[in-house]
Amino acid sequence: MKIGLVQINMTLNWGERREGEAPVSVSLLPYSVAMLQAYAGRHAAERHDFLAPIHRRLPVADAVEWLSDADLVGFSAYVWNARLSLAIARELKRARPETIIVFGGPQVPDRSEAFLREHPYVDLACHGEGERVFTAALDAAPAREWRTVPGSSFLDAGGAFHQSPKPPRIAELDEIPSPYLSGTFDALQRRFPEERWVMTWETNRGCPFSCSFCDWGSATAAKVHRFPDERLHAEIDYMCSGAVDFVFCCDANYGILRRDLELTERIVAGKTRTGHPYSLSVQSAKNATERTYAIQKLIDGSLSSYGATISLQSVNDATLANIRRSNISSESYRELQRRYTRDGIYTYTDIILGLPGESYADFADGVAQVVAEGQHNHIQFHNCSLLPNAEMGDPEYIARFGLRTVDQPIVGIHSPVAEVDEVDERLATVIATDAMPAADWVRAKTFVWLVDFLYFDRALQIPLVLLQAERGTSLRTLVETFADADPERFPTIASMSAALRAHARAIQDGAPEYLESHGFRWPADQHALIELVTSGRLEAFYAEAAELLGGDGIVDEAVRLNAALLRVPGGTRKPLVLSHDLWPYYRGFLVGAPEPLRAGLVTYAVDARVGDWLPHLISSHGRDKREYLGPVRLVRTPSAAAGMVPV
Repeated sequence: MKIGLVQINMTLNWGERREGEAPVSVSLLPYSVAMLQAYAGRHAAERHDFLAPIHRRLPVADAVEWLSDADLVGFSAYVWNARLSLAIARELKRARPETIIVFGGPQVPDRSEAFLREHPYVDLACHGEGERVFTAALDAAPAREWRTVPGSSFLDAGGAFHQSPKPPRIAELDEIPSPYLSGTFDALQRRFPEERWVMTWETNRGCPFSCSFCDWGSATAAKVHRFPDERLHAEIDYMCSGAVDFVFCCDANYGILRRDLELTERIVAGKTRTGHPYSLSVQSAKNATERTYAIQKLIDGSLSSYGATISLQSVNDATLANIRRSNISSESYRELQRRYTRDGIYTYTDIILGLPGESYADFADGVAQVVAEGQHNHIQFHNCSLLPNAEMGDPEYIARFGLRTVDQPIVGIHSPVAEVDEVDERLATVIATDAMPAADWVRAKTFVWLVDFLYFDRALQIPLVLLQAERGTSLRTLVETFADADPERFPTIASMSAALRAHARAIQDGAPEYLESHGFRWPADQHALIELVTSGRLEAFYAEAAELLGGDGIVDEAVRLNAALLRVPGGTRKPLVLSHDLWPYYRGFLVGAPEPLRAGLVTYAVDARVGDWLPHLISSHGRDKREYLGPVRLVRTPSAAAGMVPV
């Protein structure tokens, strides 16, 4: 038989680049379906002819033409490709009714009868680990005797629903050939020679945790099974050969095993020897502080990465119990944050908005706590969303916590507005809960965007640091001051906050996450900055901010320094004279090494020049937000009579 495979991944149009290069197109190799192909090549009863897989979004008609010779087509369905995959399957079945359509992946619900009745062109749904199930489907395909396929469900000719239990997980993972070492991707890479590739790397399977919002642990149960060392060493040689540029390790807890440190050392040694791969991204182990720290130091020292992830999700004890994360040590994350800060390793913290049982006050206090404990780089805020096979997607769980959702269109961050998909994807986004009613969700979402804009985008981080450190004012109080600004006294700030609230309400009505401006789609915090700059209101914003924050001399100077350093069009290199040595004080606070605040005239040379501003915003977002501020050079030190001063 001729077999078609479809795993549509997101193409990163503004992917990472080497220094001096223009933005490049970066694509994920379709690892999941390649594993199916590699396994079937070894274990299927008959040999099959596999077509090159579809790995990225394309028009439905083009996909149908690509698959027109296939006798059976397997689709790997994820939240970012499910609707397009179903549209392709529907049109393929219409064009060639004899083609067998098989669906698997996280978006195929384990409770699948409604799914199959809604999509009657799907002949077979697969559940759990796919390799054995898909190969059994290939073996059963000539007779279409689906009852012999474990871990599958289907509707028979009379419309009756059938579902078989999942087979046992594969414990000996060397049963699965490596698609990298077996040449499974060779044809695809030859077909697209212009692409730069992301390698999905799997060193083990399983997750000992069962977070209710995630289907990772629920999909693999608790026990962690390992791929053999020899295979992983050979795959490291592959990634260091230059066949791929970027490596995404999809282990749920990289660092949970002792050998993970040794694997990282091998990758670093290979990078030193060959210059490849360019970057490595990992999902760090939850409770393995020492090994996680050692691994991230190695990565940070030799490989480009998005930084060390500190995935708290919430710091509220009741909420953590509701989402089954109470067995994950928050103190482990705090210790890692302290160490990474001390060593200058860039970190970001994951926080989810709209978790069950978390009120607005719980959420806002939690964000302020994360900042107070040392996260000054970036909090990656996520909307809570429901996945079909996660516990949170269960109707009883939804009813228990009063989760209310909207099907939100998925659009790519910083994607060109001109790129309009033929089929849009949707995500079940939580926009209210019993603990956080709809109005409070809008308030919390606005709070998130203001935290990003004011603090992590560095628009006012310097004065906000000063007020937290010297006056003990919490970040929550400071941000809420901006959210609730009097429109008569502070029209620029109040207008910005009102626009953010309006967009949050639009999301509750089904609007996408990102806003359009200058031909691209922007997160709301960046969009707010773009609006201030392009409307000529940035200077008015800073004038209002100085008054809103107290209007005294030292705070006013902190606002002036921040405004001078923010990289925006028209930013210049110039001297700035202040009566307090604010820069070392601010920098010391960020790295956990406090400096005294000294009075005395000081002159800084500040440089806020920026080349292409919009590409600068795109390339720095979600990576290293420290680049939002330009460099500072001390020109004249404070006078000898200077001393510490209270604020």
